[in-house]
Amino acid sequence: MGEDNRLGARSLKIAVVGAGAIGGLFGGLLHNSGHEVLFVERKHKVPKLRAEGLKLMMPDSSTITVKADFRPDLVGAGHVDLCIVAVKAYDTRSAASHVVSAGLECPVVLLQNGIGVEDEAEEVLGRSVARGITNCGAMAEEIGVVRVVGMAKTVLGSRDEGLLEACYELADALKSTGLPAEVTKNISGAVWAKAVVNSSINPLGALLNAKNGELLENEHARALMAMVARESWSVALALGVELDVQDPVEEVFAVARATYNNRNSMLMDLLKGKRTEVDYINGAIWKLAAERSLEAPLNKALYFMVKALEAERTRPSA
Repeated sequence: MGEDNRLGARSLKIAVVGAGAIGGLFGGLLHNSGHEVLFVERKHKVPKLRAEGLKLMMPDSSTITVKADFRPDLVGAGHVDLCIVAVKAYDTRSAASHVVSAGLECPVVLLQNGIGVEDEAEEVLGRSVARGITNCGAMAEEIGVVRVVGMAKTVLGSRDEGLLEACYELADALKSTGLPAEVTKNISGAVWAKAVVNSSINPLGALLNAKNGELLENEHARALMAMVARESWSVALALGVELDVQDPVEEVFAVARATYNNRNSMLMDLLKGKRTEVDYINGAIWKLAAERSLEAPLNKALYFMVKALEAERTRPSA
């Protein structure tokens, strides 16, 4: 177990699966604030990370270099206090398998976008997990280089109240690094609030190759964005989710304004020829609605449009 550090919070041994944008940012700041962090990354990325470390390009133009333990798995890691999973939604099962293979029994926090990732992780782990939803903006420019575009609040919580203590401990650790964090007992509401925003902005930005703020300046995109926000919000309410958001359209527009110059992750994935997380955003909203005989035609259409573009962009070269 860790010892108390000078900030009054326990020094933790934390495994971070995924040293990309969010995993790199959170794990890097936690490591440099005195916590012991083990980063798990794909095997071909590990040599460069070990040799050069992880570089965080901060909003104030400073660069933070992180020299930590970078490894391809968690086997032999010993006791770990907490594991953060910060991979793409479709890699959740693979990430959870690292925890199982190492025999770790520590709390697992999924710091991811999307609906349904906790179900996949819990199926692999055989136990409950916690979730984290962050509004921090970051992008992986290359292996070991993360550009941070905004530091914002992270909300942590779990459907299993037994994991709330671990959430409070992680929140304290994050706050000690300068990252705002809080714990909620309504994590489903936070997950869905983020999903409403992502379902409205991400596919349109991806399909139109537009920055978030540019969607507001196109009257047709703005109108469609508003319609998707209302549809996603209505599905959440029909599913019994308690949302703090009173006006989903204004919430989506406010996020688009606040992140005006950002290219969303779905767009960036397509530009890089990578798979997107649309299955866990618009696809999940449409399918959950269909399971309950509800209609979500806009989410369904956007899902298939992004998947069609994804298929073209990820097709191997002849």
